[in-house]
Amino acid sequence: MSLQFRGSVISTERENGTSMMAEDTIIFRYPKEEITSKSIIFVQPNELAVVVIQGQVQAVLPPGTHNVQSPQNPLSSFLSRFRYNALPFDTIVFYTSTTRHEIRIVGVSQTQDLVPLEYEIAVYYRVTDPSKLVFNVQFGNNVFKDADLGRYISPMIDQEVSSIINYVRLSDIFKKLGDVSNAVLASLKAFLSEIGIELISVRVIRLLPQDDELRRVIQLRDLGVDVEKAIRLYLAGSLASKNDPASVNMALGIPYYPNLSTLVNLPDNLIKVNLRGNEDRENTENSNK
Repeated sequence: MSLQFRGSVISTERENGTSMMAEDTIIFRYPKEEITSKSIIFVQPNELAVVVIQGQVQAVLPPGTHNVQSPQNPLSSFLSRFRYNALPFDTIVFYTSTTRHEIRIVGVSQTQDLVPLEYEIAVYYRVTDPSKLVFNVQFGNNVFKDADLGRYISPMIDQEVSSIINYVRLSDIFKKLGDVSNAVLASLKAFLSEIGIELISVRVIRLLPQDDELRRVIQLRDLGVDVEKAIRLYLAGSLASKNDPASVNMALGIPYYPNLSTLVNLPDNLIKVNLRGNEDRENTENSNK
């Protein structure tokens, strides 16, 4: 999967025709620094190429074919200014994606009444200033992906989400979805613009109790069932999953009196004798009265 020079063409394409710029890739660093003055830098329609020479951005190349020696190329003016016959060894080309990207941030916070909630926030964005982004992120390998940016901004999102739901009771939490989105949007928009990213929108995908049992009870309550009946229906479902015959009675709210043979492993004739003896004893007591 290694990239190699195909003649003197520098691009994000592999030898088999596929691209290193996957749908979740924001930045791709071309792994070769020996870029000669005869090189041609090819930029795809959904990319921009940032050329860094000796630690400084010398050009941001738009989509198209760029000949380093062409007079209109900003790199050729760099060569003529310093009288280089070839680009220096420390020339790096960063390819940045210009398409819309999406990040899903998942975390846990809690309400005012100390109920743990799981949240999922979708962040939609695009790169608008690739040179600023290249100099504001760090990555160990040759790619910087959506997941890397997600780890970069997740603490800020967690802080904004908690600043809203920590002061709201569980019964009112779903009324605050708009406030959560607005708080995250306002905080991220200013922060991402500083690193060359335009924030398009923020959406709350999921905001539910972490406990599955409480989650099901709330779902039944929101369907119009009172809390007591909702709890009873949840317990009935749990009993039904274990093939317990008491599940129907639990759902109806009727006491359940099981057959003794289902509780103790006794012979049927012994149970019948025991029941008959109890009946005779009750008749004798009634006659004495």
